[in-house]
Amino acid sequence: MYYQIWAFFLQEDEYQQWRKNTKLNNNYNRLTWQKIIDFFASVEDNFLVKSQLGEAKNPEHFISIATENGYHLILEELAWFLVTRKHIWTFLDFAQKTPSVKDKLLASKTPQQFVQIAANYGYHFTVDELAWLLTEIKSSPELVPIDNSVGEVDTVSNYGKIEIGYWIWLAEEWGIIAPFCHREPPLNFMSQYGDNPFLPDRCFLPKSYFNQHLISNR
Repeated sequence: MYYQIWAFFLQEDEYQQWRKNTKLNNNYNRLTWQKIIDFFASVEDNFLVKSQLGEAKNPEHFISIATENGYHLILEELAWFLVTRKHIWTFLDFAQKTPSVKDKLLASKTPQQFVQIAANYGYHFTVDELAWLLTEIKSSPELVPIDNSVGEVDTVSNYGKIEIGYWIWLAEEWGIIAPFCHREPPLNFMSQYGDNPFLPDRCFLPKSYFNQHLISNR
C-alpha cells in the first residue's frame, strides 16, 4: 500500500502535478483531514484491505478498492492530504537544515507570520493545515527524544527524524492547537527527560491558553 501511495501521489512528477491541482481546488477542512487519518489508522489494522490496496494499479483503482471496503474517499481529498503533509514536512526539514530560517520561524509572533516566512521560501500552506498536522503529530505516540550535538534533548518525529517539539510549543503559544495530553501514553523511557518542556508527554498551559481559539471550534 505504501508503495502505491508514493507512486501515485508523492513521486516527484506526481507530487508536483497534485500540488498544482490541489492549490487550485482546495476547499477541504478539518473533517476531511481527520477522515483520512481515520482511514489510514483503520486500514493499518486490516491486513486484507491493506493487501488489496497494495495491488492497486492507479489512483482511481486505489479509491475504488477503498470504496468497495466501505471507506468513503474522494481522490482529490486523499491527494490534498498527502501532498500537503509532504509539503509542510519538506519545509520543516528545510528549516531544520537552515539555522537562519529556523531562527526566523522561532521568532514568529503569530502563525500568520510563520506561514508567510514559509511562503517567502516557496512553501505555501495555510495556518489551518499547519495546525491540523501539528495536532495529528501531538496526538500520536510516534515521537522519540534524541540528544543533539550540544547535549540538548530534542523531540523528533519518526517521520524522517524532523525536530517537531519547537513547532508544537509555538502552536500552543499561538493557540492554534490545544494543550492536551496524548490519547495514548508516551513511552516510559521519555520520563527520564522530565525537565524538558518540549517533550510531547509534557502537558502544560501556554500563556495564551485563556484567549485562544481552539482548533476544535474551526
